[in-house]
Amino acid sequence: MTNEFRAVLDRFVLVYLDDILVHSWTLEDHLEHLRRVLETPSRAKYKANRDKCEFVRQELEYLGHFVTPEGISPLSDKIQVIQEWSEPKNVTNVRSFLGLVGYYQCFIKGYSKIAAPLSKLQCEDRPFDFDDNAQTSHCYSRRCCASTTRFYRHVSLPMRPTMALVSSSSNMMAWTGT
Repeated sequence: MTNEFRAVLDRFVLVYLDDILVHSWTLEDHLEHLRRVLETPSRAKYKANRDKCEFVRQELEYLGHFVTPEGISPLSDKIQVIQEWSEPKNVTNVRSFLGLVGYYQCFIKGYSKIAAPLSKLQCEDRPFDFDDNAQTSHCYSRRCCASTTRFYRHVSLPMRPTMALVSSSSNMMAWTGT
């Protein structure tokens, strides 16, 4: 999908696999951007099922984030999973936990220092020892993620008042207008 949108990528379109986010400053621009975006997949033999489209939304979920014109925040159900995560018992559990928490690291100030004791547990040349440092790191990571649900991260992405989400896998599209 990225190749099909190369000309407009990061100008008014963001693409991840088959999820497409269209953002514009005005409704007029947005309608033109949507026209261009909806024509592109059809030329590449992709299609969106318009019967499953949703329009006139103030906010939308995109790639594990809640997106509004004010900014983005992590999805609350993902944060809930992190908060309820039990103490890791092995390296696989640590990797799973760090994978999910790491996805939201841009919301956590000093994440690499916080996660360092857990990261060290992944070393193959060391025995797995969930010591006090690792436990503190695990608890603090969970606590930091809990506080991210209250704050939006203002991003350098061109967050604009009108957005659309087109997903060819789930055949869903949403328009956000102010």
